[in-house]
Amino acid sequence: MNVADMYIDGEYLKHNPTWDVEDAPWKADLIFRMLQKHRLEPKTICEVGCGSGEILHHLQQRMPVSCEFTGYEISPQA
Repeated sequence: MNVADMYIDGEYLKHNPTWDVEDAPWKADLIFRMLQKHRLEPKTICEVGCGSGEILHHLQQRMPVSCEFTGYEISPQA
């Protein structure tokens, strides 16, 4: 079995029904603090394997409106 199969066939969702949404605020905060610490002002942010996209959502609320966000996820359930 391919590791990616668990994301496609619903197995991941069965074991992680919230898509770890509850962890998104602190993950976004860590990313935001790293950007600030290194004085980075990205024009675009991309997350590969974004699940529900909740980290991007929380990060977008703290970034300038000119910053574009893109998320990619292979799971059809997400």
